[in-house]
Formats: sequence, C-alpha cells, structure tokens
Amino acid sequence: MKRITALLLALCLLLCACGSQPEETQPVTEAPTEAPTEIVTEAPTEAPTEPATEAPAVIRHPLTGEVLESVFTGRPTALVINNISVAMPQSGISGADMLYEIETESGITRCLAIFTDFEGIGAIGPIRSARTYFNNIATSYNAPLFHCGGSPMAKAAQYDASGATLNNWVHVDQMANTQYFYRDQVRFNSGYAWEHTLYTTAENVLQCLADKELNTVNEAGTDYGFSFSEEPEISGNAANKVVMSFLGGKKTEFTYNAEAGLYDADQYGKDWLDAPAEKTLQFRNILALYAPQQKISDGWDTRSFYELVGSGTGYFACDGKIVKINWHREDLYGPFSYTLEDGTPLTLGVGKTYVGIASDRCDIDYE
Repeated sequence: MKRITALLLALCLLLCACGSQPEETQPVTEAPTEAPTEIVTEAPTEAPTEPATEAPAVIRHPLTGEVLESVFTGRPTALVINNISVAMPQSGISGADMLYEIETESGITRCLAIFTDFEGIGAIGPIRSARTYFNNIATSYNAPLFHCGGSPMAKAAQYDASGATLNNWVHVDQMANTQYFYRDQVRFNSGYAWEHTLYTTAENVLQCLADKELNTVNEAGTDYGFSFSEEPEISGNAANKVVMSFLGGKKTEFTYNAEAGLYDADQYGKDWLDAPAEKTLQFRNILALYAPQQKISDGWDTRSFYELVGSGTGYFACDGKIVKINWHREDLYGPFSYTLEDGTPLTLGVGKTYVGIASDRCDIDYE
C-alpha cells in the first residue's frame, strides 16, 4: 500500500515540474516590406513643329488698291479732258484709275484723268487746255500732264497772286508736240466745234513717254498716301445717291448700284458715258472735297483758283454709305492725305475713285 502511494506521489511531482516550465514561442518573422515601386511617367512626345512663317505682305496698286504680284514701279500719266455738255461723249476715260472734276470758268467743269495702264485703251479725249490746279494735282502723282495750251498762269506754272511757282513742271503740250495728238475729222464733220475734236491715243501717249524719257521706273515703288481694303468699315449714313454741285449749277450725280457694288455716274441728266462702247462710268469711291476758291485775273480772263495746299473738308462715299472727312496736303509736290473727322486715316475700297473739287460755297448732297 505504501509502495503504491509513493508511486502516485512521485508521478504528481513529475507532472507539476513539467507544467511549470515556460512555453517556448516561435519567433515571429514579418514579411519583408518591399520598397515602394517608383512609377516612371514618360513625358509625351510632342510632334516636331515647323517654325511659324508670316503670311506674305499683300502688295497693292497705289491708286486702286488692287492686289499685284510685284510692287508697282511705274509712273502715272495725267490728261486734261474736255467735260462741257456739247463735247459729250468722251473716249477712254473709263480706263483711268482716278478721275478728277473741277470747275474752270462760267460753271463749266473739266476733268483730269490719271492713268497707270493703257492696255486695251484706244482714243482718249477730247483733250483741252490746262488750268493751274491740273498742273497742281498732276505733280502730286509725279505725272506728266498732257494738254492743249492753257491759261497764262497754267502755262507759266504759277499758282497764286504772290507769284509762287512750281519748278520742273513736266508736261506735254499739243501746241508744241502735235505728232502725239490728232483732230477727229469725222467728229468735226458731224457738227462738233473744232475745240472739241482733239484726241490722243494710248499708243501715242506711250510713244511720247518713251521719246521724252518720261516713263521712269521707281524700283522702290511709290506711295501716294492711300490706304485700301476689300471691305472698308464705314460707320456713316446711307448714301444711295450722292450729288456733287459746282459753281454755275453743274451737277454730277452718283447712284449706288448694289449689284455691282459701285456708283453709276450721271451728268447733264443722262448716264456719263465712255464712247465708243457706251459704257457708263462707275466708281467704287467718291471723294467730294471742298477747297478755298477765289477768282483771279491772269491777264487773259478771270479764272477760278483753288488752293490745294493746306487742308479742307469733304465727304467720302463707298459701298452705299457716306462719312465726313478732312483732307490735307503739305506742299505742291506732296500727295493728298485723308482722315475721318476724329483723325483716323481714311481707308478706301479697292477700285476706281472719282474726286470732285468744289468751292466751299457749293453743296454736296446725299440721300
């Protein structure tokens, strides 16, 4: 009995000894922390760009604004054109880039046609005598003036009572250069007075310019002070009709032809025609100008004299609208410049231009 008890006691002591030993623990191994992966974003590859190129400058004709392939290097030519009612119709003037109209005497007007291209033009006329302001205007374009005589002041290139003169006046007078002009005998035989029968031709003008070495070339081109646009912005009044009045009652009317985008010209109560095609004169631009005017006795007769150096006012009509303008000219050799009333330079429409110059006592009406 004692033996069994002792064995049980020994067994209990063994079990207690085993339970008192500390538990062994396995070391905890954490999973290795991976370094964050750097995401590389490649910059987008830009398509190669060509260097920016400026659009080529538009080259325009100095008197009409038409686009040219190269700079205009020629020289304008001016012709004095008879404009009295009994001398109608005229020939060749629809080919002029610009047409001036000014009163001479007794309410009669005369025209100055400015050409830069005579291609396709035949007879031009009838040609009449010069006045001081025709000499004056021609010089602003450095244009040789074709005429038949003139008033004493014009022939002397004298411009005012003080004796101011224009030096180096370049002109071709029929009275000294008859070979470049002719009398239309058929016209005379049909009843026209002799003074309404003098003509020249485009061929004769070009031959004269060559013979006298007047067809000079300006390689740098020429600027006559005009600015042009295909569609000029005109914030003015509607002007479907413009009436230019001169001393003595002569009127020139312009009616806007919306289909053509041009003004049709009318004088003496009928269409202003260019024979022999019976073509009505049309203009994109109308410059109706006031200029100081006085009567001066030049030893032959009392003439109108217009002061075209300095400044004045007027109207500009284009595309069926009209606006007041100012004109300015520095000297006898300089071009005319034009601005709106606020001083902004005037922009003309591309095309031909009529310029009427009248006394500030005359009316310029529109509707």
